[in-house]
Amino acid sequence: MDLSQWMGDKGYIGTGINTSIRKPAFRDLEGEEKEFNTSVNRIRYVVEKAIANLKTWRIFHADYRRPLKTVTGTISAVVGLYFFTTDK
Repeated sequence: MDLSQWMGDKGYIGTGINTSIRKPAFRDLEGEEKEFNTSVNRIRYVVEKAIANLKTWRIFHADYRRPLKTVTGTISAVVGLYFFTTDK
C-alpha cells in the first residue's frame, strides 16, 4: 500500500504519510514550510469536517442494514453526494 498519497495529522510523522511539518526547536518555519502546512491543513480541514458531519447523521448510530459487501460503495456515494452539494 502506497502511504505517500495519504494525509494525516502530526501523530503520523515518520510513518510515510504526508503530515504538516513540525516546527524545529531552534528556528521558526520558513515560507515554503508554512505554505506546505497551509495546503495540507486545507485538505485535512475539509475531510475532518465531512467526517464530523457524517457522524451526526442518525443512520450511522444504528447497525448497517445492507449487505456488508456494499458498505464501501454506500459510504463513497454518501461522501460524493455531500461534496457535490457543498461544492460552491
